[in-house]
Amino acid sequence: MSGKSPTPVAFIRLAAIVHLILSVAPNARAQRLLGLDVSAWQANISQTTWNNIRNVENRRFVFIRSSRGGTTGFYNQNDPDNSNGNNTFSQRYDDPYFIQNINRATAAGIYAGAYHFSRPDVVESTLNSGGIRNSGANEADHFIQMAGPWMRPGYLVPIHDLEAGDGIRTDNEMAQFSIDFSNRIFQRMGIRPGIYINGNYSANILQTASAGLRDQLAKPAASRPSVIAPAYSVLWVARWPNQANVPAIDVQGTNPKDTFAGFYGPWDDYGDPQPWTFWQYASTGRLPSFNNGANNLDFNAIHGDVEFLEDQLVPAVWMHDSNGDWSTLANWNSGQPPVAPAPGPGQAAPIGAQTLPVARLPGAVGSGVTSGQNDTVILERTNSNLTVTLSTGAHNIRKLYMREALNITGGMLTINYDPAYAANPNFPNALRSGPLSAQFSGPVTLGGSATLNVRALQVDAARNFTLSGGTLVFNKITLLRGVVPAGIFVNGEVTIHALGAETATFASAGSSGLSPSINFAGETNILTIGDSSAEVDVSVDVSLAKGPFTKNGPGTLRLTAANTCSATTISAGTLLVNNSAGSGTGSGAVTVNGGILSGVGAISGPVTINPAGALAPGNLSALGALTLQTPPTLAGRTIVRINPAADSPTSDRLVLTTGALTYGGELIISNIGAPLLGGEVFQIFSAPAYSGTFTSYSLPPLDTGLNWDLSMLPINGTITVNARPHFHAPPTFDGTTLTLQFTGRPGLTYYLQRSTDLIDWLTVSTNTIPSTGAINYTDPNPPNPAAFYKLRSSE
Repeated sequence: MSGKSPTPVAFIRLAAIVHLILSVAPNARAQRLLGLDVSAWQANISQTTWNNIRNVENRRFVFIRSSRGGTTGFYNQNDPDNSNGNNTFSQRYDDPYFIQNINRATAAGIYAGAYHFSRPDVVESTLNSGGIRNSGANEADHFIQMAGPWMRPGYLVPIHDLEAGDGIRTDNEMAQFSIDFSNRIFQRMGIRPGIYINGNYSANILQTASAGLRDQLAKPAASRPSVIAPAYSVLWVARWPNQANVPAIDVQGTNPKDTFAGFYGPWDDYGDPQPWTFWQYASTGRLPSFNNGANNLDFNAIHGDVEFLEDQLVPAVWMHDSNGDWSTLANWNSGQPPVAPAPGPGQAAPIGAQTLPVARLPGAVGSGVTSGQNDTVILERTNSNLTVTLSTGAHNIRKLYMREALNITGGMLTINYDPAYAANPNFPNALRSGPLSAQFSGPVTLGGSATLNVRALQVDAARNFTLSGGTLVFNKITLLRGVVPAGIFVNGEVTIHALGAETATFASAGSSGLSPSINFAGETNILTIGDSSAEVDVSVDVSLAKGPFTKNGPGTLRLTAANTCSATTISAGTLLVNNSAGSGTGSGAVTVNGGILSGVGAISGPVTINPAGALAPGNLSALGALTLQTPPTLAGRTIVRINPAADSPTSDRLVLTTGALTYGGELIISNIGAPLLGGEVFQIFSAPAYSGTFTSYSLPPLDTGLNWDLSMLPINGTITVNARPHFHAPPTFDGTTLTLQFTGRPGLTYYLQRSTDLIDWLTVSTNTIPSTGAINYTDPNPPNPAAFYKLRSSE
């Protein structure tokens, strides 16, 4: 990585970027991205060359050497064995091209980071060491002196290049040196570095160190990224399978361990068989854009696509053990004023403009690969429980992980990572970037005028997300089960929007523990649902518990779980009750003051449809039945769809399981199927008993010869389309016999019914219309002095 070996022991040289020549089919799956690592061995690389490396050679990342050795002394990289006796003390070396390289690379659109070649081979007995043994902490101090300004968001994680010291220090000493190096970086910069290592060092040195040291080196953190542990979560491995024919290396389909069984050392001891992040697969690569392809380069690949590459950028971390505001620069590593590198005594003068990064907030609007929109924010302090407040401004970050408290009271926080692309079969490596945009492992509150935009959020068990106001825009929020499950607490009015055309979903996950819920904690709990292009705007697939809530806003809110909330009010939009067990609205009352109550689930409490409200059983795009377990009050609109299917006419249906269904308000029926032909019967209500009447009806229009029969509504909840008979002559009555001559629909049975009070009707004659011809109905015993007659069909 660094050039020639510093001792007679054979070490790996790391110096350039990844190159691959493959024949790729037009519909090939996403490829691992390719990159380089460079140092002063590559000398002066022009801006034009860097531009071509990105745009012509498609190299997406680069690691650039900043330094070697400790903070003191001098090192001549052309004299690695110290034959001239000029290499002194910790053998410090400051790469004069570092700042120029990292600025030109990022200007070309290449993700860039720094690496430091450490010198654990310098011990008390080393020539001109002054009897002083190099330490990991001192070497990290030198690394920070030269590359500290670039150990911030927008740049790749700094790398500890470990390829010296074998046979000079014990395995435990090598492991401790590495841990001390990482700990000093964390202590001063608030982040953890990655490590560059070959198979000999990983398998034969670090793997054989004591178990406790191996755990500190490589044991993964919990379920999500952390800046606290382990010492090295980013593993950059060097394995060169075919130095003589680099283009023949299958860098897309193979792994470093394929040619060396013990390759990863402790890193694959914890469940991941291929734990590498970066792979240096050749040191003899050639690029036409670099010195006309005449010089060798180190070629690298990353274990994923651009999303996984952006996971390797330095996270934005909170730098203090005290409360503070998100918008204060001094609270963040990205906001720290950069300290210009100070070359050590005797070092070569830096080459080119020494431009430093600009301090900024996480998520600050920017351009290029160092934009704040690529920031992963981690709110985690080792020894403190603190609260971060976001009160103003627009902040657009990539991911968010937090264990401290976050209070979002104003402004806008957008978390833009979209894991949905991982479902595309052309992007298999995208899964390595994970399914989450954000993970709440601490308490979060959204309130005031604030807006939170997030695609995929996980709330951990025993953690609460409180909604006391503001606007929440999302695709999916997953609440984890547990002994104490995750919870969302609503206390006030919150506006909820789906992000794009996808239904915003509250879901649960986990194989054990209690189920999570959304709890209505205040006296006034309002969910205002925005109207998006999705059919269902928000779906709540966890239970609603505790107090009352009001559904407001023009959008559609779907409930799919059994709920225990105390009362439900609908003011606008649609509430879709689609639970499969229990009651979708708890045992309390459901009041529809405006908007629509719909669905195919069950409701146990009393339902009141006020004049401005509506009841519409069924799903939005499919017919269905809504079940009520308590008689409702119908004073508004009852909306039912029918479908006169040829084999079996169907309709939406309101089912009452106990008591009498009392009709009231307006009945609105729409036909969503083929034209009505006559004879269709639709069961639109089902109840043990019926009473009352609708004050008005809105029915689908019928062709000539057809009519609606609503007479069975108070009897069995059905409506019928009758074929209206055609009378050939006026009815006649000779004092004893009533004669009706008409033609009806062939095949239907017609009933002549008689009543003296228009209430009780008696069937006095039954006839079936033949395929052709007419029927004469004769009543030989008509009542006297007056009677009413009607004809109805059997279907």
